[in-house]
Amino acid sequence: MSEQAFEVVVAGGGVAALEAVLAIRAAESPPVSVTLLAPSREFRLQAMSVAEPFGGDAPKLDLAGFCVEHDVTYRQEAIAEVWGGPQRILTDRGEEVFYDALLLATGARRSSALPGSHPFRGAADVRWFGTLLERLDRGAIADVIFAVPRQVKWSLPVWELALLTTSWLADRGRSDAEIRVVTHESAPLEVLGEVVSDRIAAIVAEAGIGLVAGAGVIRFDQGRLLCEGGQELRADEVVSLPGLEVPEIPGVPQGRHGFIGCDAEMRVDGLDRVWAAGDSTWFPIKQGGLAAQEAEVAAAGILREAGADIEVPPFSPQIRGALITGKQPQFMRVQLGEEAEAALTSSPLWWPPIKVAGPRLSPYLAQRWSIDPEEPGMERIEDLEPAKDEREHEAALRLSLDFAEIDAREGDYVDALRWLEVAERLNVTLPADYVQRRDDWRASAKT
Repeated sequence: MSEQAFEVVVAGGGVAALEAVLAIRAAESPPVSVTLLAPSREFRLQAMSVAEPFGGDAPKLDLAGFCVEHDVTYRQEAIAEVWGGPQRILTDRGEEVFYDALLLATGARRSSALPGSHPFRGAADVRWFGTLLERLDRGAIADVIFAVPRQVKWSLPVWELALLTTSWLADRGRSDAEIRVVTHESAPLEVLGEVVSDRIAAIVAEAGIGLVAGAGVIRFDQGRLLCEGGQELRADEVVSLPGLEVPEIPGVPQGRHGFIGCDAEMRVDGLDRVWAAGDSTWFPIKQGGLAAQEAEVAAAGILREAGADIEVPPFSPQIRGALITGKQPQFMRVQLGEEAEAALTSSPLWWPPIKVAGPRLSPYLAQRWSIDPEEPGMERIEDLEPAKDEREHEAALRLSLDFAEIDAREGDYVDALRWLEVAERLNVTLPADYVQRRDDWRASAKT
């Protein structure tokens, strides 16, 4: 009699979902049956949408074909409810699906976080942004601000849009337009540390882009962008990054904006045999490479639950990504919380040089999209191992404390306390100077 397969359901059709499927399918044992639940038939590399108004391409992948290729059952449905006790989900078509393990990789919904502005949400706004470029080209408008609302913690797309717009105008001999970026950050992509942030600031300055840093934006109305503190900036148009929120999933504990809480092994708080990865999680940086790393951790946990003799590495976030500038792309590699090894260069830092660096998904997409998956002397994404040394452990601890401080400063004491829980798990006990802060934040969270 054949051994019954362990039933895994992956809900989502983005980077995290596909990376997890590939990781699970790479395991030789135990027998695992995988179902992919996704409302769309198409995977798009969302991070490439910033290039589309300028003639770039955001490659696509047919999910049904992907599932056939990897012996996965594909259901074009969305998750509607999770019933943790009987280990079942309800789909938006009213169907019940049993699971032994469930991965929530549903992503997040993009919506305007700055009243009066036009958010760039990806493919849905490519046509509108093309119209904006045409207006700039014919001189109908001459002053555009790209804004980062305080809710947004990962601002890379705004720097790409500003740099691409400036390069596009320069190619047309238009030097009269004013392009600025207004951000709550103290410096461009400050979360990556001074080494990378200073380099990006230099690239922005060299392109002639104005920068207003440390300014929380409130609304755009009648040609004026109102910022915290009463500052007003005149502009013809304001393009903003959208805020993210996860729609309610009954049966799943969700926090502010619907984000799903999970531990360092990506297990969802309060549910057994349920994991989360990608933009739907509470981790504040929403970046494809990080989503892939989260998916790898979750997949390892699922395989261990299925009976595999496998170690589950804790999530130790490292940014690998590319900044599209309109000229040479800039490749970055940053271990969050540790600046010593930070790098930003025009030479690829890994191969294949896919914008979203997933250990398994990137080589797969490179092969499907006819990018040479081999390059002698380059760091191969699929060969990268999770960080295990003392320095990177210290970096992970520092990162969790830094994010706790950021959330507390913005009044989000619930997430600040969650970061302290992560720090405590990493360090066994909290650093002494954070014990009193935890008490203070707990009191503030109750008021």
